[in-house]
Amino acid sequence: MIYPGAGSSSRVAQLANIAHEHWMQDWPIEVSDPARLDESVCLLLENKADWELSFWLLDLALQSAEDDLLITPAQDELPERTESLVDALVAVWEATQAPGIAQRLGYWACTEACAPDEMFYVSPLVREARRRICHST
Repeated sequence: MIYPGAGSSSRVAQLANIAHEHWMQDWPIEVSDPARLDESVCLLLENKADWELSFWLLDLALQSAEDDLLITPAQDELPERTESLVDALVAVWEATQAPGIAQRLGYWACTEACAPDEMFYVSPLVREARRRICHST
């Protein structure tokens, strides 16, 4: 797995105005917030050319979407939000084409999973983004 430099996560925390402590094992997943999904997607788009910031912002946005879909599981009830998220994922890839971004998209797509109970709620959205950028599911 390719990870960004140590200072990038602190920069994301400042940009997003979220907590960032050294003891947080699964940061930014621990600080994601479905109520801030749109804000997370905007931050992702604003910083799409910086793969290190995008790496962390992908997790922040996708976990926020995951939590949002847990509350409202029917993806067709959120067409504008899900479409903007897919568009953002494609835009990040196109801006960076960084191996670390490809790995994060693969993680969230759950590429080895076949059944819905083996993947995240957002996995179909990430798979759609990967299809658009010609990565195999």
